[in-house]
Amino acid sequence: MPTALTISVKETLDLLDGSFLGVSRGFVEGQYALWLGSGISRDRVIGLDGVLAKLIEFLRANATADADCAYRKALEEVVSMAKPSPEENAAIDFSQPAINWPCLPSLLTRLWKQYADVLSVEVGTEKLDYLLWVGLDFSSTFASQDPDAEHLAIGMLALEGVITDLATANWDGLLEAGMRELGWDEKFYRITVTGQDLRGPAAAAVLYKFHGCALRAIEHEDDYRPLLIARAAQITGWMSNGTFRVVRDQLRALAQRSRTLMIGMSAQDKNIQHLFGQVGAQQGWKWTDQPTPIVFSAQELGTDQKDVLNVAYGQEVYEHNRIAICEAACLPAYGKPLLLGLLLTALAAKLQTLASDVHAPALDAAAHQAIASGIKRLRDRVAEAGNGDRLDLAKRIAAGLARGRFQVENGVSLPGTLPYFPIDSRPPHQMKGMPRTVATGLREAAAALGLIGLADLAVEWTASVDDPTDSRSGALRLTSSNATARVFFAANDENITSLMDYGAFDEDDPDVVVICSRKVSDRQQRSPKARLRGGKVGPRYLAFGPMAADAGSLADLQYNFRSEISV
Repeated sequence: MPTALTISVKETLDLLDGSFLGVSRGFVEGQYALWLGSGISRDRVIGLDGVLAKLIEFLRANATADADCAYRKALEEVVSMAKPSPEENAAIDFSQPAINWPCLPSLLTRLWKQYADVLSVEVGTEKLDYLLWVGLDFSSTFASQDPDAEHLAIGMLALEGVITDLATANWDGLLEAGMRELGWDEKFYRITVTGQDLRGPAAAAVLYKFHGCALRAIEHEDDYRPLLIARAAQITGWMSNGTFRVVRDQLRALAQRSRTLMIGMSAQDKNIQHLFGQVGAQQGWKWTDQPTPIVFSAQELGTDQKDVLNVAYGQEVYEHNRIAICEAACLPAYGKPLLLGLLLTALAAKLQTLASDVHAPALDAAAHQAIASGIKRLRDRVAEAGNGDRLDLAKRIAAGLARGRFQVENGVSLPGTLPYFPIDSRPPHQMKGMPRTVATGLREAAAALGLIGLADLAVEWTASVDDPTDSRSGALRLTSSNATARVFFAANDENITSLMDYGAFDEDDPDVVVICSRKVSDRQQRSPKARLRGGKVGPRYLAFGPMAADAGSLADLQYNFRSEISV
């Protein structure tokens, strides 16, 4: 069985389709808020173990042999917190870099859950946040980082309207960097530290950075450096500090109105546990509510996570049902596979909703379900193909969807990486039957994707994606034993002309299939040279909307569709 660490994106999808189907559906419907911890940033920003190692080395490098040296005293205090054994003490040499201490990994493991106490250690008469700001070289450590797969996936989910609220104890600016990499201003997150920023313009999602914001602290040190929550006294004080009253009230309300999915967060900070305890005391969620109200991305729940469940559901309820409560709350997949799995699930659900609205009078519920399974097939193929490099998978999902969306709806195919183009800014259940999707051509494109997926499942061809930064790349490439074809989608005939004007393809390209949502005019009327090709095969134009409307059954539609594509 895979673990939360080794699980693939496809295996995560199996979890979301299986034992965690309720959580998956609830998430796609926007029922969950994300609570995010350092685990989603550990591959981009120094993690807690790295923070602790850096602080130990900072103190060691500045310590002298003088017994009254403030750095030496602080270093000895930090080391003593780890309770080293006599053998470990004997191996610690302050004259040698900490990385050379044989026992350093063991010390860091023991200090991991005491990070707030370590950062509380005072260095002489320096400011109380001296270790954080100077020892950690805060402004350099957190100035700028490149986003990882988690941050890109979260950005796409926010732009798709599936996530509207996020709470994080992280200081870093990786979520903002992810939004920028997707081609959108970071203001598409309404970022708030104290709650005052909630009075600003609307955004795709509200981002509560309740332990402070590194980027603002670096840019506006006087205002935001004091708001960085790191030391034990600060975490305790946050619960009653008037500066944070608005954001406290908002987070308490968020935990009350939205289900919680914690990713990369151990929930060890007492202010987090206190918030959920207040929700539990105010007739909050019942553990039997469906979908599960509080879920952790974890291999197994730690004591702090169990404490959250205990205070949220009530001690008596938790004590009598703890095994079932913990099983329902533990989703064994860590951030990268889980967030990519949730993103693919949400995108597939939107395409399935669009496909179900296509005008095809003869298709019954079973036919629409089959088309939905074809979309799911393509979803799974994407997961399998991209598991080896999750960051690249996130980038290719963003770039590939952007290119396909610009082509089908706008008739545009520019070179390079295009801004992320959401399928819709609403969750899928709010898209059903909406008149605005009629003109976009997305209903027909989604249904056609379902048929492509069914043929892929039947091994009639293989669907793949070319380089999504290439302006001559279609939405898909279909390959059989006999031929290969670039597949473009277009909402209408005018967009086909526009795609040719952009150089996506021309009338002499024999490897192109254009699936149009409306009727297609005779291309020779527009291109005199097409009449002079001497029988050379050019693009195949398929008017999918009329084909679906006239189909007598799913089998009829599938036959006509495959015949027209003829790959």
